[in-house]
Amino acid sequence: MGSMERPELLPDCEVPARRRQPDDFIETCLTRLTDDSLADNWRISSLQACSIRGGSARAAASFVVGADGPWRNALQRIARESRVGFERPDFTYSEYTVGLCYVAGTKGVPAGLRYRAADALVHRADEAGYAEARCLLPKNGWGWLAEAVPEGWAVWTAHLFVADETAALTTRLKVGLALAEHDHPAGYVPDSLERLVAHPQTLSADRLALAAAVARRAPMDSVALLRSLASDPLAQAGHRMQAINLLEGIDLVEAAKMRALQTRLPSGRTARGQHREAAKHAERESAARRDRETPEAMVVRLESTIEEILDGLISRGSADWLGDQLDNHIAETDWEGVAQDIADICGVARAENLSSSLDLLEVLTRIRYGDDTSPIPHSGLEVVGDEEIPRLAREDLEEYVQQEGERAWRRWQDLVGKHGWNEDRLEELDDTSIEVNQNLAGAVRQKAGDHLRKLQQHLVWELWPGLTSAASERDYARARGHAASARLLADEAERAEALWRETTVHSFSFDPLTLSWPRDLWLVFEEWQSARR
Repeated sequence: MGSMERPELLPDCEVPARRRQPDDFIETCLTRLTDDSLADNWRISSLQACSIRGGSARAAASFVVGADGPWRNALQRIARESRVGFERPDFTYSEYTVGLCYVAGTKGVPAGLRYRAADALVHRADEAGYAEARCLLPKNGWGWLAEAVPEGWAVWTAHLFVADETAALTTRLKVGLALAEHDHPAGYVPDSLERLVAHPQTLSADRLALAAAVARRAPMDSVALLRSLASDPLAQAGHRMQAINLLEGIDLVEAAKMRALQTRLPSGRTARGQHREAAKHAERESAARRDRETPEAMVVRLESTIEEILDGLISRGSADWLGDQLDNHIAETDWEGVAQDIADICGVARAENLSSSLDLLEVLTRIRYGDDTSPIPHSGLEVVGDEEIPRLAREDLEEYVQQEGERAWRRWQDLVGKHGWNEDRLEELDDTSIEVNQNLAGAVRQKAGDHLRKLQQHLVWELWPGLTSAASERDYARARGHAASARLLADEAERAEALWRETTVHSFSFDPLTLSWPRDLWLVFEEWQSARR
């Protein structure tokens, strides 16, 4: 049997556990107040002292005076003679909760009063109140619940006690039997009773007694309990048959099923062996879990989780896979291949869980290494990328066409000035124009493709390593800045892909007549233009 940990705080009560224990003054006053062997003046002065002290002490006295039980009339008389009025309580909800703790935790107070205070505490704070009461009352003194339930009080406390694996099984069985005989709403069987009937360490005779008690009170509600007992090979065969006999008076179909099942159940010896093996396995699992919960193991798991998240971030933007075929796809003018490469890049840069991964990483590193990290922003939208992203617009391409076209025609002019014309000047202009425009189209496609390559390389060789490096160094502000820059790069990559596609289908050309030429060349150009019309 284990022990239950005392809660540090109770619901709607901010008083810590150490201050919910009565001090010597309060223990003395409550003990004297409830001691019917003392003269009335001692008891009256104790009540007045609690009232003067106020707060939780007054609340404790108020509960004692008003609690049901054989002491009620005498305490009501003491209250009237003391002229301490409790008609208008001047203590808070929290103070009353602590007052209940004082009464339950004062050893000199009659046991019945302490039990009433413990039950009130459970109703007030539910499972936390039960844990508090278990710490205030003697661990092995909870058999009183078996007497309280038939009297109609402490029923919920009894439910929690029966479900408490840290409590003594024999006492739980006694209280469970009282619960089984207690009236419940039709169709309702407490889970704690079902678990107790199915408990492998409970004697099958006790399990049968619990199920039979429910069967006497509400036959249909006992079907599941009787079936559980009749189908358990750990139960004695005689008790299983008694459960089946009870079932026959309630549900003949279920009884027939259970009777037929008996021949397929393993022997009691085999079942006990299986149960022992399962118990050993559970104990090994429990020991392994305890080992995993040691501070050293927690640190190792925490560091492992941090490393796992970092490795995941690194692999996301690895050059080994992210856009690694982009160069080939551009060279082959493979639209689908380039589109998939850009989609992969955008998927990494815009991943919805990137921000949450950085937040989780920061929280874990704060737990492991302390608070020496940058603060977590309220929203990822607050972070603006400060990384310089390669840019290329259509206007840049048009300017590039203008510059390259002008440069090509000026080189041709220098060649004509140095070597003269070929035999047919108009044919030479045609050939030169075709050559210049073809070179321009190739150069423009090359420039748009190079821009896509730059974006991919910038992400995998600069931006993403910067992000993961900052995360490794616990500089999360810088890491979030890189993440924001990655999102900007994704926007640029989509625009760059559309621009590259356009260069593969659109012919960029340069009109040499937009340049200024010497008169002799200008006349030839005009003749060439007229011939082309």
